[in-house]
Amino acid sequence: MTRKSFILIVISAALTSLSFHPLNLYFLLWFSLVPLLWAIEEMDPSSVFKSGVLFGTVFSLLSLFWIVFLQIETTIKLIMLFGLLLLFLYYGLYYGTGLLIAKRIGIWFLPFILTGLEFIRSIGELGFPWLVFGYSQARYPVIIQQASIFGVYGVSFWLILVNVALFKLTELKRIKNLVILLLVFSIPLIYGALRIKEPVGKTMLVGVIQPDIDPNLKFTKAMRDETFERLISLSETANQYSKKKFGENLDLIIWPETAVPVFITFPGKYQNLIFSFVDRTKTPLLTGTPIYESKEHSIYNGAILIEPDKGITQQYRKMHLVPFGEHIPFDQQLTFLKKIDVGGGKYTPGTLYTVFELDKTKFSCLICFESIFPELSRRFVKDGAELLVNITNDGWFGRISGPQQHNDMAILRTVENGKPLARSSNTGISMIVNKYGMVLQQTPLFTRAVLVEKIVFDKERTVYNILGDILPAVSLILTTVLLGFWFFNRMRGS
Repeated sequence: MTRKSFILIVISAALTSLSFHPLNLYFLLWFSLVPLLWAIEEMDPSSVFKSGVLFGTVFSLLSLFWIVFLQIETTIKLIMLFGLLLLFLYYGLYYGTGLLIAKRIGIWFLPFILTGLEFIRSIGELGFPWLVFGYSQARYPVIIQQASIFGVYGVSFWLILVNVALFKLTELKRIKNLVILLLVFSIPLIYGALRIKEPVGKTMLVGVIQPDIDPNLKFTKAMRDETFERLISLSETANQYSKKKFGENLDLIIWPETAVPVFITFPGKYQNLIFSFVDRTKTPLLTGTPIYESKEHSIYNGAILIEPDKGITQQYRKMHLVPFGEHIPFDQQLTFLKKIDVGGGKYTPGTLYTVFELDKTKFSCLICFESIFPELSRRFVKDGAELLVNITNDGWFGRISGPQQHNDMAILRTVENGKPLARSSNTGISMIVNKYGMVLQQTPLFTRAVLVEKIVFDKERTVYNILGDILPAVSLILTTVLLGFWFFNRMRGS
């Protein structure tokens, strides 16, 4: 690898990283891969692989540096630093593999290759679909409407294809390639502009609460009374605002993940406090809470719905737990792993795709990490959810780019499924998003806040919700077939 190639690759990785938060210079990803393609153009396969590893490592390092600033114990952080180095290498190997395959079967197939690899990165208990290219465009509704057909991976595919078309334009200087570039760039934008319109349908008056409780203190006994007082006070403020603005009570109040730091499903002081508030205000409440199942001695990260004069009526138990933070991956299959303690929670994954029903309105709840997995939201909507709720506690991420990156991933779930989303985060970012991915309201980080919005939703399903991740599936099949042809021809030639 020459010095010039090294510089081009690092520039490409830096530009791609700048497309994401904290700066979110989204337009850079329309051409940020071109320097990388220039660098590898004349390289041998071995150098191409190394170049991909360099690109992926630098890109992930610059984009995920915020993990170092997680507000966790020093001992755990030291363990995490080792895992972080492996994570950067993990990203490097993905891009190294992708570029190597493209070198074998042709650069025009790079969109299929990288899209397929992005999808693979989301699968399984260790799935980590962070930094999928499509998420860089989350704040620009016209651009991301194609996700209603192909999901977030469709946005990634488009971005990579634009980069390849630009590269070919500079390489060949042909009118044909200019036409291809213009078509590739404009068709998704035209579709996006035509698709967005004023939502119509049923409405639900929702209040989102952001209490801003220090995550390091919220589970201490000393903070319990203050936590409940703050949550209830903010909820009353939201209800008062709703009556003032809309002339009616809220249909639903949403508290964040583990907002209630006790086992509220058991009778006691704090259960009485919440039940009393719900009964007095006649307003249903959805709150995050740990759930203890005494029969199996299991603890779940859950969400419960409390209705006036009925108490707890429905509950959901988080299914996709954070690896090493909430459980040890594969501990259900390899039971000896349950003895390992990395300092996080010891939660059991839930198994039911719960669709809450409230006054003929159906909604489902994504807890924290679950909002980054498209298939989970898709399943909830297929099962009848008309509204998506995301509750989370991103206080551990600090003030840098982690909360923004996590927040933007949830936006794509609305476009993919054509359903609005209400997001309640303990320390921010909380938001309300319509079915087209347009952020209607949003809170700043680390402030006490409430959001009140009349959310519009309908029963319409998108192409993506019906067909799922067909694009990455086709991409993987096509890549495998073409790679097989390449290998067969090579063997026959030798």
